[in-house]
Amino acid sequence: MGGIEAALICYDVMCQWSVHMRDRVDGNRHLKIPDGLELRLGIGLFHIHGHQDTCLARYSPSFIEGGRQIDGETIETLWAPLNEISRSTRGMSTSHRKEVIDDHMNDSNWKKLIDLGRLPLKGTALELTEVMQSTLYLNATTRRFLGQCLVWQHLII
Repeated sequence: MGGIEAALICYDVMCQWSVHMRDRVDGNRHLKIPDGLELRLGIGLFHIHGHQDTCLARYSPSFIEGGRQIDGETIETLWAPLNEISRSTRGMSTSHRKEVIDDHMNDSNWKKLIDLGRLPLKGTALELTEVMQSTLYLNATTRRFLGQCLVWQHLII
């Protein structure tokens, strides 16, 4: 994460979870926040409107510096494609249904990984963010389901 000065982390209940977030991370041997990394905490736009009014100004990605066009909702973007397979998984056993859903999620992740190859490998965090933001916006307007990358969406501002 060298050269990355800030990270935007969105979570549905960040207003509550952020209170002791550093303590939870420090107490976990698998997690580490790099020294000097500024955490910018947000709540995805899908969920923020169900919160108190005070949460909107503080946690909305629209008001966080560098948040730009990010909606902060990654998992929710997968609902529509998964809804398409729901009719075919209805009659399956639990284990078969889980395998089919896992296959569809893996396919989605593979498409994201392949789409990362279209991004430049060099540049400042700000330049790479601008490229990714334009990719996300372009894909949203053309209704193509690719380019939504978890790593880029949540780690680079």
